[in-house]
Order: sequence, then C-alpha cells, then structure tokens
Amino acid sequence: MNSARPQILIGSTDADYYLLLVHILESEGYQVILGSGVEEIVHFAGEGVGAILLDCRPGEDWASAACVKLKQEPRTFGITTVGLIGPGAESRFIDLLKAGIDENFVRPIAPSKLLSFLRDRTLLPHASGPMAGDGHILAYAGIELNTNRHSVRCFGTNVHLGPIEFRLLQFLMERREQACSRVQLIEAGWPERRFVDAKTVNVHIGRLRKALSAAGGADLIRTVRSSGYMLDGSSQEQSQPKEHRPSEASGD
Repeated sequence: MNSARPQILIGSTDADYYLLLVHILESEGYQVILGSGVEEIVHFAGEGVGAILLDCRPGEDWASAACVKLKQEPRTFGITTVGLIGPGAESRFIDLLKAGIDENFVRPIAPSKLLSFLRDRTLLPHASGPMAGDGHILAYAGIELNTNRHSVRCFGTNVHLGPIEFRLLQFLMERREQACSRVQLIEAGWPERRFVDAKTVNVHIGRLRKALSAAGGADLIRTVRSSGYMLDGSSQEQSQPKEHRPSEASGD
C-alpha cells in the first residue's frame, strides 16, 4: 500500500463504534482494519500496522487477553496498543495495565486527542523524509537511541520497542551508570502516572531487557536493591555477541 501512514487495527465488537472510529481515522488518511476477537487481532497485527486500538466494553474481557498475546509475540511486541475503555468498564483499567497496554483512554474521548496521540507519539517511529532527521542520538555499550526517529539499534540490529519501553530506555541512557528509582522511572515512562505502581515498572523493564537481548545485546540493566534500576555496560567486553567479538584461539 502506498499510504504515507500506517494502518490502524481496531479490535471491537461494536459495529457502530467501529464505524465512528473509521470515519475519524480515514478523514486523516489512515487505513483501518477490523478485528473482532483475540485471534483476528493477533492475525492481522504485523508489518504495516502502526497502532492497535482495543475497544474495552462492560462484560467483555478479551481486550486484556489480546494485549497479552500481542506483547508476547516478537512480531507484534513493539506495536503501540491502546485501550479505549467504555463507560462501565473502568474496572478493566488495571487488567489492561497488567497485560502490557501502552496507553489507556476513557471514553468518550475527543477525536482530536486520539489523533494527536497517534500522530505525535505513536507514529513517529515510522516517519520518513526531512521531518524525521537524525535528531539526538544517545549511544552506549552497543545501543543507539534516536530521540527524533524514536528508533533503537543494538549492535546494528533494529530493536522494536513500545512507547513506554522507549521512554524508559531513553531515561536510563541519559543517566547511564546511575541508579534510577522506580518513582523516577514511573515519571519518565508514564507522564500521567495513573494507577502505575512498582510492579508495573518491573514488568516493562523485563520487556525492555527481553527486546535488547533478542537483538544480541547483553543484559545491561542492573537491578539496584531496594531502589530501582541502572544501565551499566562495565562488563560489556565479555558479553558482546559472537559475531562482534574479535577472533580468539580456542581454549580457556
């Protein structure tokens, strides 16, 4: 497809609300796909999908299950997933956070607010051309983070991160080799800080570690007892991927 914008995948069982979202999104040039259940959402998610909107309604719990599956799959892990919580479904807020949702909005939500989120925060990693210049690059221990492109590379391999993991990594890289408390990480990863606790930070740090390790990087995120986490590459020389190490003779 030649659209300059990625597709938006909507998970919803409400045809009227789906059509409303289609009207809002297509008027901005987005392409829209519908998934009406967990399996359909996971099936359609992938290359070309810039964001997934999960309509969370009273009496339905599939949105959390879909989010769990999306965050477990390597091909869909980095796709921004947003919960749209309907009236009467506010109790699902915590379930979605535990499932790894990137952002929640309580309905009704102003179309301009949703579009602003998609335009300014979700889709920047896919931008191209003059507006997506080199930006400010942070580099440390084989990791390169571009704050303008919202892109991450680890030893030359692209790493796909969700917005929360990206913000946490940026915060840790800006304060590398310094202990960062969980309170600081909550402020960095969740600017609105709604219902976020230390356990939620631990879950997202775990996902960040997994994504970096999948790209061949060592585990540079150290747990600081009774405090939080820090980025420490002091032992990087012993743990670089094999293809990046100098040739060595066999034997110990």
